[in-house]
Amino acid sequence: MVGLIARFGLGFGVFLILSATLLLLYLPAGTAESAISVLTVGLGVFLVLISIFALYTERKRR
Repeated sequence: MVGLIARFGLGFGVFLILSATLLLLYLPAGTAESAISVLTVGLGVFLVLISIFALYTERKRR
């Protein structure tokens, strides 16, 4: 069950990173929208790292 949740988190994190990065390409720098997009990219990276760690520990436990 942990592996399933971690795989979902990994996919969602990649989606957040890609969509926010693409949005950053079209937004002018220094606006509130670009700041929120940067925070979203950071949140996506954090989610991907936690998901990878959970998948690693789940596979190591087996």
